[in-house]
Amino acid sequence: MDNTNETMNVTQASDDAQKMKKSYSKYGLILTIFGVAVTLLETGFALLYNRITGQKPVESGWFSFVNVIVVMYLICFPILILVTRKMEKKAPEKQKLSFGKYIVYILLMAGMVGVGAAVGIILNYAMTLPFGVSPQNSSELGMVMLNSNPFWRILTAGILAPIVEEHIFRKFLIDRTRRYGEWVAIFTSGLMFGLFHGNFAQFFFATLIGGLFAYIYVRTGRIWYTIGLHMIMNLSTSVISMATMKPYMELDPNTITEYQNVSNQYLASGGDPVLAQRMTELASEVLPKMLPFMLWMGFVGQVVLVGVVLWIIFLAKKKFVIKRSENYVEKGGRLAWGNIGMILYLVYSVISFAVNYIQLIAAYGGQ
Repeated sequence: MDNTNETMNVTQASDDAQKMKKSYSKYGLILTIFGVAVTLLETGFALLYNRITGQKPVESGWFSFVNVIVVMYLICFPILILVTRKMEKKAPEKQKLSFGKYIVYILLMAGMVGVGAAVGIILNYAMTLPFGVSPQNSSELGMVMLNSNPFWRILTAGILAPIVEEHIFRKFLIDRTRRYGEWVAIFTSGLMFGLFHGNFAQFFFATLIGGLFAYIYVRTGRIWYTIGLHMIMNLSTSVISMATMKPYMELDPNTITEYQNVSNQYLASGGDPVLAQRMTELASEVLPKMLPFMLWMGFVGQVVLVGVVLWIIFLAKKKFVIKRSENYVEKGGRLAWGNIGMILYLVYSVISFAVNYIQLIAAYGGQ
C-alpha cells in the first residue's frame, strides 16, 4: 500500500511539474507576443505621425499617450484576455485588508520606489552620460511626461496603466501559476513587470513593487488592492512630481547659478545692500518655481525613509509569510524560467532595453 501511495505521489509531482512548466511557458510566450505587437504597432503609428506632422512624438503633449491607449489598452489587452481565458486558473482565496495595513503597504511601496529609483537612475545615467546624453534627456518617458497635459498623464499613467498592468502581471499570471509555488509566482510577477518597462530607470523599483503587489494579491485575492497602490504610486511620481518639477525645469540654469553665487556673496559680505537687492530680485524669480518641487521632494523623502525602516523591521521579524501551495513543485524556479516561452520573453526584454538606449543615444548623444 505504501509503495502504491509513493508511486501515486511521484506521478502527481511529475504531472504538476509538467503543468507548471507548460503554464509559465505559455504565459511567457503570450507576453512576448503581446510586447512585440505593442512595440511594432506603437512604432508604426509614431512613424506615421512623424511623417504626417513632421513632429517627433516625444515633442507632442498628447500623441504618445493616445498611442499607448489605442495600441496597448484598446487593441492588444483585449486580445490578451481572450487568449489567456482558456488557460487553467485558480484565484487566491479572498481576504480583507485592514485600512491600517493598507497604509503600511503604501509606506513599504514608497521605500521600494525610493531605493529602486535611486539605483535605477544611477545605472541609467551610467548607460547614457558617456555618450553625451544630458541628464535631462536620459529618460524619454520623463520628457514625454514633462511635455504632456495633466489630463493625459492622469488618464494614462494614473488610471488605465494600473488597471491593465495589474491584471496582466498580477491577476492573470498568478491565477495560473500560484498553485505550483507562491514564491516562484511572486518572484516571476515582479521580474516580468520590471523587465517590461524596458529601461534601467524604472526596472529596479518596478521589479520590487511588482513583487510586493504580487504578494498582496496572493494573500488577499483582491486585485483592486494592488490597483489602488499602483494608482497611488503612478499619480505621485508621474503626476504630482511632474507637476511640481516642470516649473523648476523651466528655470534658466544661469539664473539658479547666479542666485546661489549672489546668496553666498551676500553672506560673506555681512549684509551688502546692493547684493541684498539683487538676491531679492533673483529669489522672487527662482523660489516660487523651486519651492513646490523642493517641498514635495522633502515630503517624499520622509515617506521613503519611513518605508525603508518598515522594510527592515518586517524582514527582521519575518512578517512576510509564503505558504506551501496545493500543487507545490520542488525547485520550481527552474521550470518557471527554463522553458521556451520565458526564454523568449527574456530575449525580447534584452532587445527592448538595447533598442531603447540605442535610440536615446542616437537622438540625444553629444547634446
